[in-house]
Amino acid sequence: MITGAMTTWLMVSIFSDYPGFLNKGGLVEAYTDRGAIVEMIVRCPVGTGIMSYSKAERLYCSSKHNCSPVLRTAVEDTCR
Repeated sequence: MITGAMTTWLMVSIFSDYPGFLNKGGLVEAYTDRGAIVEMIVRCPVGTGIMSYSKAERLYCSSKHNCSPVLRTAVEDTCR
């Protein structure tokens, strides 16, 4: 059960960052922190993919709605 204080903490900041701009070999090209969920644009061998990370559940979810605690596993599923 998520408490009121935790919910407030999860919902406070909403911002975007582009780590892929400086790190050309990284998995994550860009992300938008929307509080409880982080939306990510990830690099695929051909193009890009969109996936998410749940801060509350600590799971990365691919665009195919398969979730994993490991980033690389969710990226591979998104890029298939």
